[in-house]
Amino acid sequence: MKKTERYIHDRLPADFYSRIEKGIFNRNFYPGYSNRKAWKKCLDNPLVGKIISGADLIPENQVPQLLYSNYRQFNINGNRTEYEALYFRRRMNLAYLAAALCLTGDKEKYLARVLDYTVAILEEGTWCVPAHASWEKDSIDRWRFCDLFAAETGAIMALLSSILGEELEKEIPGIMKTIAEKTLSRTVYAVFDKELSHWWDKHEKPANWTPWCSGNCLVTALLMEQNPKKRLAQVKHFLANVSRFISHYSDDGYCPEGPSYYMKANLMVFQTLLILEKAIPGSMNNLFSDPKLKAMMEFLPNVRIGGNNLVTFGDAQPGLRSNPAFILPAGKYFNSEPLLEIACLKEFNIGISGDYLASFLAHLFDRPADLPDNMTAGTSQSVFKNRLAVFRSEKFSVSLKSGNNSEPHNHNDQGHFELFSGDVPVILDAGTGFYAKINFSEQRYTLWNTRGNGHNAPVFGKYEQVYGKDYVSTFTVHNQTLCCDLSKAYPAEAGVKTAERKIEFSDSKVTVEDSFSLKKKLPAVITLLTVCKPVVRDSHTILLGNVTLSLENIEFSEMEIMPELVHDRNGKKKNIWDSTITAIRLKSGKNCYKMVFSR
Repeated sequence: MKKTERYIHDRLPADFYSRIEKGIFNRNFYPGYSNRKAWKKCLDNPLVGKIISGADLIPENQVPQLLYSNYRQFNINGNRTEYEALYFRRRMNLAYLAAALCLTGDKEKYLARVLDYTVAILEEGTWCVPAHASWEKDSIDRWRFCDLFAAETGAIMALLSSILGEELEKEIPGIMKTIAEKTLSRTVYAVFDKELSHWWDKHEKPANWTPWCSGNCLVTALLMEQNPKKRLAQVKHFLANVSRFISHYSDDGYCPEGPSYYMKANLMVFQTLLILEKAIPGSMNNLFSDPKLKAMMEFLPNVRIGGNNLVTFGDAQPGLRSNPAFILPAGKYFNSEPLLEIACLKEFNIGISGDYLASFLAHLFDRPADLPDNMTAGTSQSVFKNRLAVFRSEKFSVSLKSGNNSEPHNHNDQGHFELFSGDVPVILDAGTGFYAKINFSEQRYTLWNTRGNGHNAPVFGKYEQVYGKDYVSTFTVHNQTLCCDLSKAYPAEAGVKTAERKIEFSDSKVTVEDSFSLKKKLPAVITLLTVCKPVVRDSHTILLGNVTLSLENIEFSEMEIMPELVHDRNGKKKNIWDSTITAIRLKSGKNCYKMVFSR
């Protein structure tokens, strides 16, 4: 076992693997249907009404139909939403119906419908979504590839079998064997099949795919694998994968994929640990007291900005609408008040993609009893060395992005700053909307929101920041001042000799100063994105809500309404910012200028 694969292994009790092999562990991660007392205890949970009403809104006598003609759209025109929306709807509906059945005990109303969805999912030709399949010309290959959502579906089926297996078997004798065989074949066994190549299972420096897939496959292995030696090998293998993910993370917990991937990257590590803690209580004590893992869990509250908003670098969406199902128990086990404060959110997601069943069960059974009544403003500063900094005060919050232009889910955004006045995004990072084929193609940086001129670092003449690991920046922090070195963030053609962005922060004023030297004289253009309605008083003064932007050695050039970025929230296509994004372009012929934001 490589050193990077030992992170979890080295912190386990001596008898851990022996108990896994011998089957001396708890498989009842959550109460089964027959434990009516446990389910009745949940009825006071505020989510119960939403679950039951959600189940009752699902149309009867129909299951969303998955067609190959929709599946192949991704290969033809890059559209992945037509198929995925129905694919995820099936899994979401199954979760609502299964949870409603357990909560109400009404088998007459819900059991047959649960089986409608269970059988339909078992009958699917593949659990791998089209965007993750390998396509050769006009035909599909590798139907058995275990992608993010195949692994997730496996865990859904494993948890469903755990809580409702006896009832399903009474209705359709033999179905439990069918569920187990098909689930293991499409997930755990597929990963171990040498004829199939699972890149996420092999990368030395993995991204979210590795904990996302490995954590879900671990649930399936623990609940469904009956062969002791196979089960032991599977658990060791998937824990080695998750360990590699942890080992290559920085000690400060920084998630390079951005806040929106925290749920399936950093937090997926916790979900894995939580399942193991349920299997063998007390076995995760050393991991729950690990400082690095705690920092990974606290990444989300550390990137809060402007109240209940998040910094939106990379492929992120705005707002702190995270699913607290696993955040709150993480707060309990890691003794983290910032994580527990997420309970104070009035708006939150209750599931992600199709993974609603695990979320419902965590909401109902893992929610800590004692939770804070109020959410604090957070610390005055959060600093991830040479990656990201966030400064906060009562009136203003500001962030600065650094690092490199080759991060997972990268945008060319070195030196980009976001500014909030109270909880209002005055200067923003657009983030991303629906994924299509183009998002992960050679044309990715033709999208306005991913490229350099879609962010607010200077563009010199026609030269903007470009993609690549060699395009880097660093920053220093001194009290309330950030200094970011951008001299290596541009292509050689830009002729940048030196470039620095300095941000001076106070409660009532934020000053952004750019200074640079070039091999040849070029104008600098800054693009500021805002959802405020700009009022241009003159070429050096712009009003943005209750903030005044004063310009020195740089002046207003033009404005442009940017295309909407649309995402799917609760099954509805919606502009992720809820407002129009306006691009304000500023232009300067000087090699030093200032943008001063004041209230």
